Amino acid sequence: MGTYHRAAATAGLFLALTLWTGLSFLFAGDQKHNRASLGGIKEFYVVVEKVDPEIEKEGLTQDQICTDIESRLRKAGIKTIPKADAFDVAGSPYLYVNADVLKLGATREYIYSINTAFKQDVYLAREPVMVLGAATWSTGETIGITGSLQKIRASIAAQVEQFVGAFHDVNPR
Repeated sequence: MGTYHRAAATAGLFLALTLWTGLSFLFAGDQKHNRASLGGIKEFYVVVEKVDPEIEKEGLTQDQICTDIESRLRKAGIKTIPKADAFDVAGSPYLYVNADVLKLGATREYIYSINTAFKQDVYLAREPVMVLGAATWSTGETIGITGSLQKIRASIAAQVEQFVGAFHDVNPR
């Protein structure tokens, strides 16, 4: 198998895995009713999934992503709290960001998938005593190939900007 075919097979496998892990985001979106689920939220915490250690060595770290997000939210006047304080907030709301990044050895490019969702406790209508955590708003998935980790950071920032717009739509300053 040639270098190109190995890279294409790797990218295809990564895409399939990304779509499989991203299924929870299919039920939320950025529609009017999804935005309404953000109404009345005063504060929340930010969760960023772990980044592959190889990618962290290249310069894109979980901490860096979290700092970028929290900084942008602060600039937008949105309050974040530490995870330890989240259980004191009704609904335990949090902004969840997952950036799956894989380096393609043959081309030295990165293939990536980014998902951003707002998750909070919800109640089942048929059994209101059952509380589940669920994504009530999401951006949908961004998939791309790039030679720059900065481009991936910019894609994450674009999804956070979309969240800021949705949040301010139902929680005006």
